Amino acid sequence: MTRTLDPAAPAAPATDSDRAARLRAAWRAAWDQGDVDALNGLLSPGYVRRRGPRGVPQSRDGFKDSIRAVREAFPDLRTEIEDLVEDGDRLAIRWRSTGRHTGAFLGVPPTGRPVEVSGATFARFDGAAIAEERVTFDSRQLLEALGIITTGPGAAVDPDLVRGVHRKFITGVTVVTTDDDGTPRGLAVNAFASISLDPPMVLVCVQRGSSTHPALHRATHLGISILAADQLDVAKVFAGKSENKFADIAWTPGEHGAPLLDGSSAQLEVEIGERVEAGSHTVFTGRVVTARHEERAPLVYSGGGFFDISRTAPLPW
Repeated sequence: MTRTLDPAAPAAPATDSDRAARLRAAWRAAWDQGDVDALNGLLSPGYVRRRGPRGVPQSRDGFKDSIRAVREAFPDLRTEIEDLVEDGDRLAIRWRSTGRHTGAFLGVPPTGRPVEVSGATFARFDGAAIAEERVTFDSRQLLEALGIITTGPGAAVDPDLVRGVHRKFITGVTVVTTDDDGTPRGLAVNAFASISLDPPMVLVCVQRGSSTHPALHRATHLGISILAADQLDVAKVFAGKSENKFADIAWTPGEHGAPLLDGSSAQLEVEIGERVEAGSHTVFTGRVVTARHEERAPLVYSGGGFFDISRTAPLPW
């Protein structure tokens, strides 16, 4: 049961469910009704808010000012909390905001257009109050809705055509994993890439509808196992929707707790640095903290099929 916050009430020890209820009530009061002082009982005096890990810090008063500015531009603003995941002193919130642009915003005069933006906020409690938050959202949605950038019908490409292009691209097959409070979680992912070697950083893209997605939002580390050519059965398990994918899979916890699959051709553990909303997926970037590889040919995926790369011949160059 949610309750409206009393800003003058003393902070009391809070359970996870109480924190969630208080957060929902404060968000509704501040974002939907413009009562930004409802945040006083939820946010600590030293509260800091950032967009991404390297974003410019924003104080509690600065956050209130930004809400006022948004509501001046979108007075009918409504923010829906779609999902809320609790883990000790941390909350991960998935949200969606809608409103009509009837006031100047980001230097753009009123357009009268409906605007919809989705994103995620990661909050850390210190006792009963939130000490810090990080927020990420799909800025493309906002910029497109305001007319700052354009992706109209003339620029759009048939999704089936794009899918056909992707099927021409050859990738490896990875299983992205994490420890979810003692329960191993994982899924097959081919959207994996190196960002840099110095420092060593990688990224993976995970569909928000995946059952592993909430666990990755809670996690500090993730594991990446690059499957070997003889692990087609493993790929099929993690591409499916089984509740217990690890039941018949041999795996070993890494130094930082992420499940790593035995027999894979290579393994990484990654300290998650940033979670970026992008279309239907979340992009997880992070720093590599452990790595190993074996002399095993990797499993290859292309055009909806799997291949053993050891059966191919290298081209001279």
